[in-house]
Amino acid sequence: MKRLVILSCLSVTCFLFNAKGQDVAQITKQKPFALSGTLGIGLGTYNVKGIPARQRDFNYIFNGAPTLSLYGVSFPFSVVVSDQQRSYTQPFNQYGISPTYKWVTVHAGWQSLEFSPFTLAGHNFLGGGVELNPGKLRLGFVYGRFNKAIEEDLNQPLALAQQPAYKRTGYSAKIGLGTERNHVDVIFLNAKDDPTSLTRPVTSGILNPSENMVLGISSKFSFLKRFVWDMDVAGSIYTRNVLSDTVKNLKLDKIDFIKDLVTLNSSTQLLTAGQTSLGYNATNYNIKLRYRRVDPDYKSMGAYYFETDVQNYTIETMVRLLKGQMQVGGSFGLQNDNILKDKALRSNRKIGSVNVSFNRPSYGVDLRYTNFGITQDRGLNPVIDQFRVARTNHNLSSVLRYSINKEAIAHGFILVGNLQSLVDLNNFTKPNSKSNSKMLNFSYQFGLPKKAFGASANMSYTVADVAFGRTIFYGPTLGINQAIDKGKLGLGASLSYQLQENNSVDAGSIFNANFNSSYRIGKRNAATFTLGYLKSNSKDITLPSFNELRSNLGLVHSF
Repeated sequence: MKRLVILSCLSVTCFLFNAKGQDVAQITKQKPFALSGTLGIGLGTYNVKGIPARQRDFNYIFNGAPTLSLYGVSFPFSVVVSDQQRSYTQPFNQYGISPTYKWVTVHAGWQSLEFSPFTLAGHNFLGGGVELNPGKLRLGFVYGRFNKAIEEDLNQPLALAQQPAYKRTGYSAKIGLGTERNHVDVIFLNAKDDPTSLTRPVTSGILNPSENMVLGISSKFSFLKRFVWDMDVAGSIYTRNVLSDTVKNLKLDKIDFIKDLVTLNSSTQLLTAGQTSLGYNATNYNIKLRYRRVDPDYKSMGAYYFETDVQNYTIETMVRLLKGQMQVGGSFGLQNDNILKDKALRSNRKIGSVNVSFNRPSYGVDLRYTNFGITQDRGLNPVIDQFRVARTNHNLSSVLRYSINKEAIAHGFILVGNLQSLVDLNNFTKPNSKSNSKMLNFSYQFGLPKKAFGASANMSYTVADVAFGRTIFYGPTLGINQAIDKGKLGLGASLSYQLQENNSVDAGSIFNANFNSSYRIGKRNAATFTLGYLKSNSKDITLPSFNELRSNLGLVHSF
C-alpha cells in the first residue's frame, strides 16, 4: 500500500502531511464521511523591565485543526487567528494521491518519489504517473512540472523576494526485474526549462534555461543468506544554458541519437555519481563496507542537492555480547575532495567513532567517542605550511544511569559527561584556534507512583576554553510535579539558578521560575495555565540586567 501525500503551504512555510495510501479494493469498507480535530484558544500576557519588550503586552491566538475524511482519505485543514496573523489553509493547494489496486499504483497531483538516489530522488513535482509491479517486473513512469515559472519582482526587498525561475517540466521512467530483496532497475530522467515561460527578462543574478538527461542503474542482491550488496550509479548530461552557442559539427558516431534527447552545446557537462556497499549480517554481529564518489558539480533535475566533489571509504561494524545486553559498534572512514585533480589543494578527512553500551533493567552505561580529522595535500599547487589546514576534533560522551523501582517508591540517578577538544597541528594557526569544552550534569529523580508525585534535582557544570579566554556556567535546577483527582489535574513547578564566570571574573547570574498546570474537563476539553519569571543579573557592562514575566492560558476542545 502506497502513501498519500498532502502538502499545504502557509505563507512562506510549507508543511508536509503524510498518510497511508488508499487501497481501492478496500474503499467500500471505509466510512464515507468523518470529521475530527481540535479547536483551541490561547491568551497571554508579558511584562518586562530593563530591556526593550521582546513581545506584546497582551496576545491571543485561536487555532483549529479539523480533518475531513472521505472513504478513508484524510484532508487536514488549519485555521490560525491571532493578534499578529490571520491565515486559513486547506490541502488542495498542493495535493497528491496514490491509489493502489493489486499491483498497480497510480500517482496524481503533487508527488515526491524516488526511483534511485542519483536520478529521481524526492524532487516535488505536479503531474502524474504509474507504477506496475506484476510478479517480478518493476515498471514506473512519471511526468510533470518540476518548477513553476516565477517572474522577477524588483519591488520586493532582496531578503523577501522569491528567486526567479523558468517553468521546468520533465519525465522519468524505470524498468527493472526482481523483488525488493533482489533487483536491478534502469532509470531514465529527462527535464528542461522553458525559455519562453518568463515574460520579462531577468536583470539580477544569473538565470539561464537548463536541460538535463540522467541515466542510472540501481540494484540490490542478497546472497549466501547473510550477504547484501547494493549499488547505485548514474551519469548526468547537464546543459546549463540551452541558449548558449551550439558546438558545430559535433559527431557522436553510434550514440549520435543523444542529440535528439538533450541539447548539447559549450555549456554541457557529463558528470557521474555512484555508491555501493557490501554487508554481512550475522545473529550477533554485522559489518558493512561502503564507497561513494560524486563528481564536482554533479546535478540531477530530479533531486534537490548533492554533496559533490567527494569520495568516501567507510567501514562499519557492530557486535552484540552477553545475550544482547552489551553492544560494541564503530566506524572508520576516509574522505577526500579534488577527485578530478583540478584544484590547487586537496583536503583529506578521517572520521572514526566507537560506541559501547551495556544496559540492564536497573542500570546502564553508554560511551561514545568520535574523531574527525582534516588535512591538506598539494593539488595543482604546493601547500604553504603557514596556511595549511591540519586539525583533529575529539569528542567523548558518556551516560551512566541507575534506578531503584519499587511499587511504592522510585529513585533514578543519571550522570552525563562530555569532553570536546580541537587539536590544531599547524603551529602558525594553533594559538587562534584553541577550542575545548567540558560538561558534567548530574540529576536525581524521585517518585511515588501510587500518589502520582514526582520530584527532581539537577546540577550542571560547563567549562569552555577558547582563544580569548575561559567561560564557566554552573548551577542547580529543582522540579516538582503532582497529579490530583485521578490525573485530571496536573501541577508542576521548577526553579533554576545559573551562574557565569568569564576569565575567573563574576559575570552575573540567571534565575528562572516556572509554574504549569493542566485540567481535563470531561473527555473532550482541557485547560492549561503557565506562568514564567526570568531575572537576569548581568555584571557585564555590555549586557543589561532585566526581569521578564510571562503568563499563558489555553483551552482546547477535541471532536
